[in-house]
Amino acid sequence: MYISCAALLMLNSSCTKNYEKFNTDQNQATEEMLQTDNLSTGSFIVQMERNVFPISQQPAFGDEVYQVMLNLAGDAYSGYLGTTNNFLSGANNTTYSLVPGWYGQAFSRAYVGVMPAWLRIVNIAKTQTPEVYAIATIIKVEALHRTTDMYGPLPYVNFGNGNPGAQGKYDSQKDVYYKFFDELNEAIQILTDFNAKFPSAKTLATYDYIYGGNIPNWIKFANSLKLRLAVRLSYVDAGKAKTEAESAVSQKFGVMTSSADIAALQHTSALTYNHPLYIISNNFDDTRMGAVMDSYLNGYKDPRVSKYFVAANDGKYRGIRSGININNKATYTSGSFSQLNIQPATNITWFNPAEAYFLRAEGAIRGWNMGGTAQSLYEQGIRTSFDLNGVSGNADAYIADDTNTPAAYTDPRNGANSASAGSTITVKWSDAGSFENKLERIITQKWLAIYPDGQEAWTEFRRTNYPKIFPVVVNNSQGTINTDVQIRRLPFPANEYQNNRAGVNQGIALLGGSDNGGTKLWWDKK
Repeated sequence: MYISCAALLMLNSSCTKNYEKFNTDQNQATEEMLQTDNLSTGSFIVQMERNVFPISQQPAFGDEVYQVMLNLAGDAYSGYLGTTNNFLSGANNTTYSLVPGWYGQAFSRAYVGVMPAWLRIVNIAKTQTPEVYAIATIIKVEALHRTTDMYGPLPYVNFGNGNPGAQGKYDSQKDVYYKFFDELNEAIQILTDFNAKFPSAKTLATYDYIYGGNIPNWIKFANSLKLRLAVRLSYVDAGKAKTEAESAVSQKFGVMTSSADIAALQHTSALTYNHPLYIISNNFDDTRMGAVMDSYLNGYKDPRVSKYFVAANDGKYRGIRSGININNKATYTSGSFSQLNIQPATNITWFNPAEAYFLRAEGAIRGWNMGGTAQSLYEQGIRTSFDLNGVSGNADAYIADDTNTPAAYTDPRNGANSASAGSTITVKWSDAGSFENKLERIITQKWLAIYPDGQEAWTEFRRTNYPKIFPVVVNNSQGTINTDVQIRRLPFPANEYQNNRAGVNQGIALLGGSDNGGTKLWWDKK
């Protein structure tokens, strides 16, 4: 790894020191940013986009922030990737010995990199250029829904309302989600009206590294994001879920349907970055294919396997199980395990259109009007994923396969880590199947299609219990996390206990359980 574990632990300190300023007085802090960097509205959009997935740190540390915030959390908990390293002598996030300097990073990125920049745009643009405010708000929801899905309650509804006493107040996750819908609906309406008046206009094209200022694409993304959040509520707030999902699909511009709609942070002459997973896999040598990916991709003989991973030295695709004892890093960095097929110039994807089809398929089996049958939407989701990955010629045979099932996992270095297949679900759709049978098919294929967004995959696993993910072998949680149920959230940051104790205590009360990895979030009710 590029820096030591001790340095990793220090990362949280540098971020949360700035967060203390924002938590105390957002206006003062953002004015300070403005004076120091002479930031404009466009620059704040750039700042927000660079912090949804963290690439905005100084070059020596940026990939470490991504690593501890995402790779050593959602990437591992979703089953996508396995670590090769025995960080902190094995007492780390992957074995449920949660590291404060790691699990606080998502909170810091949200409240240092995203929220203050959004507030500056509100102050500058909301009345004068509402279309800029609308785009900023969509970015904010994309970033902060990931944050609440890690922790639960957050200081959100009253952020920036001018009342310093309310800034650190935590809101329930229900209130946060309802605010998301209000904000997305407002942004969609603003952009739809703007596009009707100026159909060929682009907004902040120079500064927007997602869509280059293309308004219809931003509307489709906002609708797709609203659909994602609506489906998230399916087990806790079914009426709200149905209303918002149907609204997203039926809106004038609708949701994503083609590769041109994908939301991803582009590489341009003005924005150059190495994909953090490339650095973590190739330069740090700290991550490989996960054992669950090994099971599903190999079991299904999935042609996307070579697009996602690099074959091991024997030509096979082989993963590492998460949450195991690793005494020697060289054991798992040998050529026996598959590196990630991610290049430095691979874009960081926020949302791809295949996901939108699978979300609609799930809505359809729940009886919602999703503009198609569950089977047609499910199959189109697979076709879209195959197309995005350049293997479209294999889609028909894959969709028709009613024989192949997930494979057993074998660890060639330590047989104690091997495991039987967790599921017998096939790919081919069956209308005769039960609701759970259909749901497992949909979520399994969505899980395969949204790789490498491990956090979203982990969130959907928590919501649905699909796909079947191998539990950790080593559980160092001291009984706070059930091995079979698996980890449900991350604790609130230590920095919040130091600087906003009243707020975080309120957050714990709203959480409805102890502040540990075993407590379920509001929407986690299946």
